[in-house]
Amino acid sequence: MAGLKDAIYGTSLYQFTLRGRFPHALTLQPADPWPGDAAEADEMFRGRWRLGGQDVDAGRAMPFALADAPETWRVALHGFEWLRHFTASDSNAATRAARTLVADWLDRHTLFDPFVWRTDILARRLVNWCLNMELLARNAELTYRSDVLRSLARQARHLSRTVESVPPGAPALQAATALALLGICLPDSKAWTERGLRLLGDALTRQVLPDGGHVSRDPETLHLVLRDLLMLKRTMMEIGEPPPEGLVNAIDRMAPTLRMLRHDDGGLGLFNGATEGRADLIEATLKQAAARGKPNLSAPKSGFERMQGGRTVVIADFGGPVPQPGVGHAGLLSFEMSHQRERIVVNGGSARPATPQWSRALASTAAHSTLCLADTNAVGVPEAGKRRSRRLEADAIRSESGGETVVDLMHTGYQEGFGVVHRRRLHLDAAGRELRGEDRLERLERRRNGGPLPFAIRFHLHPDVQAVLAQGGDGALLRLKSGRGWRFRVAGAHLALEESVYLGNGAPRRTAQLVLDGQLTDGDTIVVRWGFSRIDGAGPSRAEQEETGE
Repeated sequence: MAGLKDAIYGTSLYQFTLRGRFPHALTLQPADPWPGDAAEADEMFRGRWRLGGQDVDAGRAMPFALADAPETWRVALHGFEWLRHFTASDSNAATRAARTLVADWLDRHTLFDPFVWRTDILARRLVNWCLNMELLARNAELTYRSDVLRSLARQARHLSRTVESVPPGAPALQAATALALLGICLPDSKAWTERGLRLLGDALTRQVLPDGGHVSRDPETLHLVLRDLLMLKRTMMEIGEPPPEGLVNAIDRMAPTLRMLRHDDGGLGLFNGATEGRADLIEATLKQAAARGKPNLSAPKSGFERMQGGRTVVIADFGGPVPQPGVGHAGLLSFEMSHQRERIVVNGGSARPATPQWSRALASTAAHSTLCLADTNAVGVPEAGKRRSRRLEADAIRSESGGETVVDLMHTGYQEGFGVVHRRRLHLDAAGRELRGEDRLERLERRRNGGPLPFAIRFHLHPDVQAVLAQGGDGALLRLKSGRGWRFRVAGAHLALEESVYLGNGAPRRTAQLVLDGQLTDGDTIVVRWGFSRIDGAGPSRAEQEETGE
């Protein structure tokens, strides 16, 4: 069906239907609420384009000529979010460069192209053209200015016809937001705003959970969606139009949850496909949302718990598989831990660009700081277009006393295959000096010919953490980049230090992981206890160094 539609959209007759009155100016030119980076514009001016987690050196060629560049890079290129960097540069040279790039795009892509005019890419492009129209058109040569506005109107008409065919998830929210914005910015287009807001309200009901999380359970997606909603709210307030109650309520729920999923370095926790993101943009988003209070501590519908003692933060994921096909990670009961602005325990992250091999590996249970039984994922690793079939229960019970926090987590991801339930208890003291944990495997039923089941509890470490095993094999010493020291102890399993990989910002970095391994035998339950505790002073003492044999 998509191929047939694309063939129709590419005909001369369909292109003719996109013609109509074009605006001589925008009714409103909304301000871009998000900061650009002039240094990025300088790099692009030199032909070095860093987009979609991929670096491409275009040299002297126009970037739109690079049809064989990685798809994620091309998605970002044709989405035009990079225009804000040229706006931030605020120079005549930057203005000329941006207009030359847009003129080249118009020469190549004024007519329909299945990829370039794909609805999600189209929506991003139209929003960014509107937000940066002063850069593109102010005091510009009349013919060029007319070409830009004519193309904007033609693309907007196509978006209005395809907005309901965009795949579910964040792209549907983005397309509805774009249509509503275009109705505000283009003359005689109020009907687009009304329709866009109606579609947006429906999408918000389906996608934004009561606790403010996004249905994808991906902190990075939550951030991107919130940014779009804030932009639309600000634009409506600018024209004196009250934003819909559903839009305002969604923003009010989402902002504290976004803050909940952020470490003190300003970046996001690595859950369900997220990378750390840019701390300055996340902070700007929270300021726009006026979210200056404390973060949420529990998000039961989204499946997250946040523990904070002193300057130590622990973010735990107990959620089950998400309802959308092809998304979500198998990191049940995984957690991340940071102290001040330094991450200590992390998850694997997400590759940019997301190749199938990396996506499968990083979605696996073994890529998370949690327990993996029999080298099997706790839930099925997602594949595009397929839903997970394994039934699952997951829960968290939180208690606090005297500033100390205890969270009891459980999931039944291993019950169907092995008759086993995994329980994890996390205990953080009020000062944030000690995190104690307990992993418990309980056999609920005997399996014929089952035999012993191997398990591995992994704690992936941030690349800036140096780890050495202590003599005796029951612990390790960790040194952070700042020189601060932490001690790790374990009872009930064998401890090893193994290699790992970290993709917090999309690119792989070598790191290490603490691995606790053992076997679940025919007994009913096995318990492994472990803990991280701060070492007084700037780093390990001489006695502690001697303990490791250094």
